[in-house]
Amino acid sequence: MSKWSEKQAKKAEFALNKALDEGYGKVDFDANANNDARDAAMGKGDEELFEKKLSKEEKKKLAAEKRAAKKAAKAQKDAAQGKLPKGKEKNDTGEEEPVEEKISALDLAKDALDVNASEEQKREADLEKLSQDQIVVTYESKKGNLHANTRDINVGGVTVTFHGKPLIEETEIVINYGNRYGFIGPNGSGKSTIMKAIAARAIPIPDALDIYFLDSEYPATDKTALEAVMESNDEIARLEKRAEQLNDAMAEVDEDTQAEIQHTLEFIYERLDALDASAAEARATSILHGLGFTTAMQSMKTREFSGGWRMRVALARALFLPTVECLVLDEPTNHLDMDAVLWLEEYLSKWDRILFFVCHSQDFLNNVCTHIVRLDMTYKKLRYYAGNYDTYVQTRRDQDMVQMRAYEAEQRDINEIKDFIARFGHGTVKMVRQAQSREKLLQKKLEAGLTQKPEEDPTYDWTFPDAGQLPVPVLSVENISFAYPGGKELYTQVDFGVDLQTRVALVGPNGAGKTTLIKLMTGELLPTKGQIKRNMHLKISRFTQHFEDKLDLSMTPLDFFKQKLMPKETIEKIRSLLGRFGCSGAQQSQVMDQLSAGQKARIVFAIIAYETPHLVMLDEPTNPLDMESIDALARCVNSFKGGVIMISHDMRLISQCAEQIYVCDQKKITRYEGDIMKFKLHSQKENKKKLAQHMNG
Repeated sequence: MSKWSEKQAKKAEFALNKALDEGYGKVDFDANANNDARDAAMGKGDEELFEKKLSKEEKKKLAAEKRAAKKAAKAQKDAAQGKLPKGKEKNDTGEEEPVEEKISALDLAKDALDVNASEEQKREADLEKLSQDQIVVTYESKKGNLHANTRDINVGGVTVTFHGKPLIEETEIVINYGNRYGFIGPNGSGKSTIMKAIAARAIPIPDALDIYFLDSEYPATDKTALEAVMESNDEIARLEKRAEQLNDAMAEVDEDTQAEIQHTLEFIYERLDALDASAAEARATSILHGLGFTTAMQSMKTREFSGGWRMRVALARALFLPTVECLVLDEPTNHLDMDAVLWLEEYLSKWDRILFFVCHSQDFLNNVCTHIVRLDMTYKKLRYYAGNYDTYVQTRRDQDMVQMRAYEAEQRDINEIKDFIARFGHGTVKMVRQAQSREKLLQKKLEAGLTQKPEEDPTYDWTFPDAGQLPVPVLSVENISFAYPGGKELYTQVDFGVDLQTRVALVGPNGAGKTTLIKLMTGELLPTKGQIKRNMHLKISRFTQHFEDKLDLSMTPLDFFKQKLMPKETIEKIRSLLGRFGCSGAQQSQVMDQLSAGQKARIVFAIIAYETPHLVMLDEPTNPLDMESIDALARCVNSFKGGVIMISHDMRLISQCAEQIYVCDQKKITRYEGDIMKFKLHSQKENKKKLAQHMNG
């Protein structure tokens, strides 16, 4: 039994014994009748009736007078016994001198109800970081204070600017407890910046609402992965101490403060129940296992993991904390393999608090979200839709159709009025009056506000040029085996071929060697056994998970292409190439370090197009891309005349353009007979089976 449970059991036993000692359940009706008659004769009933009619302020005043009388009586008793008044003590000379007064019960209650100092310091640090990043947030102030125990976020008139550029203007942020929100919008629209502002509490957010923003990997330390997740269990000691302070304060405060303390105590007890230490370790290991950590890996120190795996540790910590009321995640699936994505999808679909996350996986959004929030770049607003992603698509299509009809009808009316005014504004008196009447009508329409034209999602025409044909075999993997120095063998006797018609998706667990296989095919690594033959004219281009390494982030896209890739080409041709991949206008002259990950990824795809490859290797290409870019990439792959091998867990991309699925596991490459949805269902069943085996030891 936990420390908290033991304490509660003792309290319950004490309360029961006290009730029994006081004659709980026994009523002496005759004695009560005699007392009531005597009290009525003495006029006591009127006092009780009058007290019920007191205002809140009068009640507080009466309670304060009673406390003062109680203190005076105690002081008088202490004086009679020769005790010094509170706050006085004798020094070495026998004289009285003041000492620091003890904290009153009311002050203690207020201290316990307030956010603790460390949380306040963290909040100030987060706001300072926003200022340093030149993120400015303004909002419409409301009269009155937020209720301390509300768990909804509802703020109007919010404007967020980044380096002076408005991302949203005069819009509402509405996030309600119990909902799971998918936050979508084009690359570079400012989703991550807005999430930072919410997590830093740059808008009014109730103190009772704990926010956890997953924005960085867990640091490299000597703690094991399991210890890193479990260390958040130190919260138990802090909450128990806080509950003890509140219970001590209850006896000496007025009724209103008691009600506030009681509400806070209930909230703390809920947290303590959720943080039950006896079940905490089992839950932590279950989460780590779901995210791909084997039993051995859970005992490894975090400094032994790569950045991607430490990001998983940070995600496990976020999921483990039961005290988190609002979980904010920025692309949580980016560092996961397909098995881990499927586990996370199922886990978050049962989240019963607030979940607010950015993700561009259609399948993930469909299975997790209860609501969709879209960042409308055209009008700088947040649009809210109930339902998952597919429901959002249908709802938005219907709304846009109605809105477009209203917009077109309104524009026709305006054009007709303007035409009438232009034709008859200088004719006969009668026609001039009609023209003036129409002009007043037009003015009223403009003052009332016109229907906005629906925002159109951008469409891109991505294409990889045809590099020409090559004789078969283009690339052949012949009976290879591979192991890193000092490591276990990743592949044993692998054999397959690639041609210019290849459209293969490689799937499998992390650590199975999917990225290693691509490095072997490109010649970055050499097999320990066997050989890989490439056509001598074969040109290969790669999109890696570290795609930014292809760029010089201190340069603008235009300068980078002109100075390092296409020095002999005209600026117009370079602009055209970048524009085709969605890097247009001001972005071409903006330092790449200031661009979003999605915008940088588009520039890398423009580089691949410039390289004119026969074979394209894509390693998790959808991680930084928005929906429109994923669709553009799928169309590009389908129209490409060369071969494509992709590593991806994105169902949207794989279902659109992969013709074959190969599973990397058990040191082999095996072709899967079936489509990606069938593979997903199969993987989900296998994952549940593995998790059950893990939990049973």
